[in-house]
Amino acid sequence: MSISMNTTPSDEFHVERRALGVSMACGLVLAAVGIAIGVITGSQIILFDGFYTFLGIGLSWMAIRVSQLVANGPTSRYPFGREALTPLIIGLEGVALLATCSYATFNDVLTIVDGGSKLPSGWGVGYASVALVVPTGLWWWLRSTARRSELVAAEATQWLAGGVLGLGMLVAFIFAHLILGTQWSPAARYVDPGLVIVACLVFVMPPMRMIRSTFIELVEGSPDTDLQGPARAVVDEISSQFGLGEQHLRMTKIGRKFYVEIDFVVDPAWNVRQSDEVRRALSDKLESLPHDLWLTVEFTADRSWGEF
Repeated sequence: MSISMNTTPSDEFHVERRALGVSMACGLVLAAVGIAIGVITGSQIILFDGFYTFLGIGLSWMAIRVSQLVANGPTSRYPFGREALTPLIIGLEGVALLATCSYATFNDVLTIVDGGSKLPSGWGVGYASVALVVPTGLWWWLRSTARRSELVAAEATQWLAGGVLGLGMLVAFIFAHLILGTQWSPAARYVDPGLVIVACLVFVMPPMRMIRSTFIELVEGSPDTDLQGPARAVVDEISSQFGLGEQHLRMTKIGRKFYVEIDFVVDPAWNVRQSDEVRRALSDKLESLPHDLWLTVEFTADRSWGEF
């Protein structure tokens, strides 16, 4: 028997969409400023940051659309809902960001080989300051919502990476201006393309983690231990409470949905009333976890039905 919990749209979806909408609006402004200043100053790192942010806007729009589809819940066409779209869009974000970093790295390696590029003017320092403050502030604001939404968590990760890049740009630009007129002056030509390569190396891990998590969820792999552990503890507690010895537990997570399937091997004298009591106790405990619970509990006297 399966029990589905929390499958109707809730305030969490509205909070999620509001967070993604604010993120997209801020990203649009920052991307426009970054691309404009990047063209004016000829800075590749600022152009990269602008285009990276602009890419994030498109991904944010896709995330909002996915959030709306998921919030509609199950339909006749999709009786189990469309939660799989959540890890899918996160994986697409990871692939897009990884491709952007790969292209930028290749392009700037060629720039370094060709002798570097000119150092950005004061406009570059000003943009770097904005690129530090705005993404860091948005990351801080999104943190609370990110704890309940994987889409917002992916968005917050991008802003945190943007803040790190802004800090790197600011420090590097100030350092490059300080060495002008010294014996290290020729090195200033390599600061801008070098920053792009360093930024790409820093940015490569978040999209890799996004792709990995997408793969695990879409092939129905076991969830992370921080979700598995509490669920296993609940199952063991209820098993002990009702004197259920042998059990076979399977778990997976897709988006917000947390699938828990348990097969208990019981005595042939076991009855329906006892089964209902176990199911009720399990659902009461497991629904406290921060996911939509899909619980399947089966009882059998034949051990072969529960083995896997």
